[in-house]
Amino acid sequence: MLLEPLGFLLFSTLEGVAVFALILSVFKVRMTPYLWQAIFVNLIMNMQSFLLREEFSLSYLVPVINMLLFIFLLATVVKIPIVWSGIMTVTGYFAYAVVQSVLLKAMFGNLPVSELQDGSLKGYLLQVVSAATGLLISFILYRKGIGFSPNFKKLKFKEEYGIVITLIILSLISTSIVLYYNEIWLSMIFFALVSGFFIYYAVGKEYRDD
Repeated sequence: MLLEPLGFLLFSTLEGVAVFALILSVFKVRMTPYLWQAIFVNLIMNMQSFLLREEFSLSYLVPVINMLLFIFLLATVVKIPIVWSGIMTVTGYFAYAVVQSVLLKAMFGNLPVSELQDGSLKGYLLQVVSAATGLLISFILYRKGIGFSPNFKKLKFKEEYGIVITLIILSLISTSIVLYYNEIWLSMIFFALVSGFFIYYAVGKEYRDD
């Protein structure tokens, strides 16, 4: 059926744009100059996501690959240094995951995640509501000037550079492990802790740079 891959691409791209908006707005970067590039990269993400999910049953690897592509997008298009691209991506992506996990619980209670996949109308509804919520949060953050604006060029110490890269890599690996077990509460706690840690780091870095 052609409708399933088209629906997957449409709703996942909408969701991906919302994730990208949240990634940028948390760090006070405007998204609109990069909207078309974001849509293009998200289409690539979602095509590989569909293949990994349908052809290879490796859906738990999808978020890791998507985060790597977001890091690439930030580094090449938005011109953010690679380490800060990683920090921004992990922070924003995991924050969005927390929002979606909360919405999942609020909307569907203890409904198994498996019932929200494979072209499920409930799954599409969750994606639309999550994307709308993410975009609304991003809009409010940017309009109100809420967020962090660290000096992206100040991550210079070799020790700090290595530690941050290691933490980003560990976060990506841990994401696959957590999603493999497919437990909503475990995922929510994990995403909240990692996102909170990098937000704490960004706040500290901003104050240290002043």
